[in-house]
Amino acid sequence: MEHQDKYYKGLFFGAMLGAAVGTIMGLLFAPRKGEDTQMIITGKLKRAIDRATDMYEGSELEATYSNEAKHRSQEIIDSARDEARKILDEANDIIRDIRGQSKAQEN
Repeated sequence: MEHQDKYYKGLFFGAMLGAAVGTIMGLLFAPRKGEDTQMIITGKLKRAIDRATDMYEGSELEATYSNEAKHRSQEIIDSARDEARKILDEANDIIRDIRGQSKAQEN
């Protein structure tokens, strides 16, 4: 287990070091001036944060709508079940009445 923890730590630090070196190399060999590059990176970062925020807020709304839809569909199912029970009870009453009438006619 300890060996596996060391592996993941090394992997994490290696990825971070690679990202840092890649960023530095990209900035050194960038075709634009540093200020322009900073503005581009800042703009992209702001847009990414805005999109992430919108997606997070959207997922909260979807969860709310989903819960409301589940609740409403359960109400519809319960209502339909109650109506079906009423119809079956009425049908059974009608069948009993018919059977009672037919027995009365036989006598």
